[in-house]
Amino acid sequence: MTSDQIDVIVEMYKDEQSYSKIAKVVGLSEHVVKHWVRNNRSEYGLPKRRNRADKTGVISESAWLDNKWNIKRGVEYIMRRWGSA
Repeated sequence: MTSDQIDVIVEMYKDEQSYSKIAKVVGLSEHVVKHWVRNNRSEYGLPKRRNRADKTGVISESAWLDNKWNIKRGVEYIMRRWGSA
C-alpha cells in the first residue's frame, strides 16, 4: 500500500465515508481497507465508528462478540416461553 493510498484512506475515514467508497477510490478491496483501518487505528488516530445497532436498535454480531457478557445466552432466556425449563 502506497503512502498516497494511506493518506486517502485516513482522510476519507475521518470524513465518515463508507469502506466501499474508500475502496473504490483507492483501488483496493473493501476487505483490505477494513483490515488496514483496524490494524492501524491507533497509529493514525482513527476513531471507532458507532455500531449500526446504535442507530437501528438491532444488536449486531460484532456487538455480541465485543461484549464481555454472553448476549446470545441472554437473548435465548428472553425468548423462552414463561414457565418452560
